[in-house]
Amino acid sequence: MSATSPRPSRTLAFTCGDPAGVGPRGALASLRAGALPAGVTPVLVGEASVWRRAGWRPSDGPIRDTGLGLRAPRPGRPDAAGGRISAASFEEALRLVARGLAGGVVTAPISKTSWSQAGYPWRDHTERLADFAGEPDAQMVLGVPSRGLWCAIATRHVPLKEAPRALNARSIAACAGTLAEALRRLGKKRPRIALCALNPHAGEHGLIGTEERDLLAPLAARLGLDGPLPADSAWRLHAEGAYDGLVCLYHDQALIPLKALGGLSGVNWTVGIPFVRTSPAHGTAYEAASAGHLDPAAAIESARLAARLLA
Repeated sequence: MSATSPRPSRTLAFTCGDPAGVGPRGALASLRAGALPAGVTPVLVGEASVWRRAGWRPSDGPIRDTGLGLRAPRPGRPDAAGGRISAASFEEALRLVARGLAGGVVTAPISKTSWSQAGYPWRDHTERLADFAGEPDAQMVLGVPSRGLWCAIATRHVPLKEAPRALNARSIAACAGTLAEALRRLGKKRPRIALCALNPHAGEHGLIGTEERDLLAPLAARLGLDGPLPADSAWRLHAEGAYDGLVCLYHDQALIPLKALGGLSGVNWTVGIPFVRTSPAHGTAYEAASAGHLDPAAAIESARLAARLLA
């Protein structure tokens, strides 16, 4: 990553995401909802045709056209053209950050399938951000800021059957450290964090799995975390305010309760890189896009959090 300007930019780059999904309209809706305070300005990055189809108006902010010359694909399904458009938008936003022209990026949802079809070499935003910033331990923290719900995941996009094998002390410790850093940035001087168990009932002293006894309990003690707690109990306690955040062990252990409790207001925040990056915690919502529906809650929360973190 190139050096950025000594005075962080107060501009946020909004990527268009997958043009066949709800991302472009969500980004515009967040700006029209007043998500950015005075002094923080947007730049909309991507094919001008995508932003215009989404209903862009000059009052929404300037467009940074990626210049591929591609028409916006029809809403509702992944394809290579959509992957090229969303990847180019993301790469241009990163170039703006590297040149000091943006202090952060708010990314709209992308399709991993479209990226693969387009030949883009990265599987997801987090992998590319970690490489770009030279920070291999960059992690995503997920939350619903308006509800005070926060978690991080020790394994990301891996098949469920592989998640237990992917768990190790280093990855869980890095996840816990990232979550603690995020919570401190949000004003929690001594964040209260619990570690979720892997097995039902936290393993029942080895009767329903030994991971808690052999790995998770000693690690929690060493890291100063509560637990490992049965995940259902941990989320109830977190929602009631007993904890500031949870270390989760696999994707659905985090995302199912987060979305059940917070609806479509979830935010993905990349922590451990030297600039701001947030995104809605939902996907492209192809069916909603093809039907013309939009719930902008997550886009609004993402923009608000990014602006807060610029301070």
